[in-house]
Amino acid sequence: MKAANDNEQRLLSRSEASSYCGCSVATFSGWVSAGHMPKPVFGSRRWDKRAIDLALDRASGLALPAGKGDEDPVQRWLRTGT
Repeated sequence: MKAANDNEQRLLSRSEASSYCGCSVATFSGWVSAGHMPKPVFGSRRWDKRAIDLALDRASGLALPAGKGDEDPVQRWLRTGT
């Protein structure tokens, strides 16, 4: 496990962010436009890796969408099987 202060790059360019997500730059840009991925950090052209991780967790069902109650993702999985 990496330490929180491991100096890993947190802000990513559009190209780096799309590569991180495993998609083309055009696809990543479409996801940003559609609201599936976060916008760049205010005042920059860089994406926060943690915000991307959260968006991917929400899209895959690993995290609850904002404002959807306090149900733990594991509890939801046990309840619904998905």
